[in-house]
Amino acid sequence: MMIALLTDFGTKDYFVGAMKGAIFSINERANVVDITHEISPQDISAAGFTLRACYKNFPPETIFVAVVDPGVGSDRRAILVATENYYFVAPDNGLLSFIFDETRNFRVFELTERRFFAETVSRTFHGRDIFAPVAAHLSNGASPKDFGAEIKDYIHLKTAAPRVVSKRETEAEIIHADRFGNLITNLKQSDLPENFALEIGEKTINKLQTFFSEADKGELFMIMGSAGFWEIAAFQDSAAKLLKAKVSQKITIVQKS
Repeated sequence: MMIALLTDFGTKDYFVGAMKGAIFSINERANVVDITHEISPQDISAAGFTLRACYKNFPPETIFVAVVDPGVGSDRRAILVATENYYFVAPDNGLLSFIFDETRNFRVFELTERRFFAETVSRTFHGRDIFAPVAAHLSNGASPKDFGAEIKDYIHLKTAAPRVVSKRETEAEIIHADRFGNLITNLKQSDLPENFALEIGEKTINKLQTFFSEADKGELFMIMGSAGFWEIAAFQDSAAKLLKAKVSQKITIVQKS
């Protein structure tokens, strides 16, 4: 089984290396890959979006270990989610809400069986002492139910969906900003009318592109992104900077006659 890691740890410190060492100590044949360790510190929303955008590109049976954990050491629970094709190991803080929104068949188990944890569990590094060992034991053939009882009261953060305001207007939201400054909205293919104007702050955007270099440098436009959402972009520039826009900012789609 492949084990894929996603954290906000960065790569300057020992944290990622320690997690990998914990995995290999239990399963030295484990196939461990990195998704990213550059999630902004404690940004659960960005972690959820990033995992959602890429997990289906991995082979079936992949174990995803996602550790963005502001509540580490508190009474927040640690969970394992088993779907028909994948496993997800993470804190119970809403990071995996996209699974609960988009997947029909899944089971959630609370991680309580300490025999699968490190001998000593730090109150500040559950990535190394709980999540990594659990993933390693899972890759060695342990069953999800071995790690603890199934639960139904997991944390499920409702994803903001476009909201119809009137016959001609829909309110949407920016859900992510990537490193290029592209602003990913929560608008899917069918949410954008053929003839539209997008209003964000005092700016209006009404141009669609099929690829980036169709536009002039610095020109703002909408484009369908690889994650399946409409994005606001600027060719060879940052839409986020040009618009001074932020995640969770509201936008309005106006259908033109």
